[in-house]
Amino acid sequence: MIQVRGLHVAYRWGQEPVLRGVTAVFDGKCLVLGPNGSGKSTLFRAICGLTNIASGEILIDGRRIDEIYATPHLISTNFREVYGLVWVSAYDTVKLYMNLMDGEEPEEVYRMIEELGVSRSLLKKRKLHELSAGELKVLCTAIALSSKAKHVLLDEPFEQLDPAKKGRLIKFLNDYEGVIILNTHETWLLRSLTDWKTYFMFEGRLYGPVSVNDLLKARVVVSDKPEALLKFKVSGKTVSIVKGVGTPLTSIESLDRIYELA
Repeated sequence: MIQVRGLHVAYRWGQEPVLRGVTAVFDGKCLVLGPNGSGKSTLFRAICGLTNIASGEILIDGRRIDEIYATPHLISTNFREVYGLVWVSAYDTVKLYMNLMDGEEPEEVYRMIEELGVSRSLLKKRKLHELSAGELKVLCTAIALSSKAKHVLLDEPFEQLDPAKKGRLIKFLNDYEGVIILNTHETWLLRSLTDWKTYFMFEGRLYGPVSVNDLLKARVVVSDKPEALLKFKVSGKTVSIVKGVGTPLTSIESLDRIYELA
């Protein structure tokens, strides 16, 4: 379980905070849905210890993150900077990290990467910085899911995947036995991850959770509805997620469009 309490993050002194008092408990499998620039990646970076926090607290299984540095099998992520520590081929990077983390056999990881569209021969020819953004995201996501970590944080793992490969990744996610927290701005995922819980993130604030099953029947209304499943602020306006009349949430392909509605 990952607990976040009153978390504030700002990248420069005097700057408006990117995260504004985020509080949540993540257990099981959770989606964090929000538009680009809402603070999703910053939240994940803070949980992984990749950015400093101004105030607040992060606990993983009841322990502060500064107490669990380098604890094996506890947390993994698909942020690229975690895997760029050595100057070797992408192929050897997989081997190295599986050995360091006592993860899956490298052969299993290569198979996953190939199923997601990146060939083994390409991995042997290129270093991480020579891969395209999509190839690199596939490799880092596969390593994170193969690490046997109890908690996996995936930042926009579906970027630049075609529909068939997205379907394969969904199967890997649903088969995973640990905690997964996944962020994205795409609402189509709701139809494929029905047993998950969902949080929404807008302008540095987190709202939720709501079950995906409830969201599949939900509508979006730009007003303050007392009976709402969930309410959040967008550009100073209250947006309610309700059962009944309104714009179907699943028809909004990207949550970036919420700003148009508001």
